[in-house]
Amino acid sequence: MKIKFTLLTLVVAMLSSVSLFAQDQRSASDYTNDRYDGQWPQGEGILYSYKDGLIIGSFVKGRAEGRCICYLPNGEVYWGDFRKGKATGNGCIYRDNGIVMAGQYKNGKYHGVDTLYRSDGTMMVGKFKNGKLKNRIAEVRDLGSVPQKPQYPRVDLKRKQEEFLKELELIWEERNVRMREKAGLISPKFQGGTVEDFALWVNSRVEYPESVSMNDGSRTVIVEFVVLKDGTVSDVHAAFGSNPLLNDAAVAAVAKSPKWEPGEHNGEKRNVKMTVPVVFSNE
Repeated sequence: MKIKFTLLTLVVAMLSSVSLFAQDQRSASDYTNDRYDGQWPQGEGILYSYKDGLIIGSFVKGRAEGRCICYLPNGEVYWGDFRKGKATGNGCIYRDNGIVMAGQYKNGKYHGVDTLYRSDGTMMVGKFKNGKLKNRIAEVRDLGSVPQKPQYPRVDLKRKQEEFLKELELIWEERNVRMREKAGLISPKFQGGTVEDFALWVNSRVEYPESVSMNDGSRTVIVEFVVLKDGTVSDVHAAFGSNPLLNDAAVAAVAKSPKWEPGEHNGEKRNVKMTVPVVFSNE
């Protein structure tokens, strides 16, 4: 059975830069796109913010206060102390490349004695002020002497929280695409158009598995793929999706793509990673 899918709605207004944490003062209009669960803005809760990310913890007057965990729009995770919506006190930043920065923060920046755990297993201890290294205290490259990296508590995220984080990832990726284009990178084009045109092409070919009920979990599948230098599509896979059959259906449709116009950087053809969010529906 043929079905229709649509691209997830991205935030129309893209920020020129993403702040690490909430500002001290926020007007009523700042809450337009924010959502929340629990006792937020006063008490224990969860804030869904396109600007600040997914924050789980305690809030006072709508601002994170005390020990919280924050999934940032750029994919990093902060676990630590907040004061008036900003990282202040002891905490850690976790990056997906294995780097951890643990120590003291003030107003969302490294401030005090902090330890950098590198992805190669070495570490550096330094004194920072307003996010900048002022004094290198120690450098440890003997892997046997490096203590274990601190860990943040793993949270059992609900489906809507996972989907919100995927949406943040797409927004961040779109922002990066714009930055790359300003730096001389031309994104791949599908039959002269954009990824939205590719979505329409896939729409006429994707098939919904008959054995899957429309009530069985999330109907969103995020498909990642690479447009190679010769324009062919490679490494097609489902980056996010709760139903394996829907994942397979979305991947199979994307894998049938004809050649694209490859991406370029300063006139040289490049492999470019692309992302297509797909939502299955009966409409």
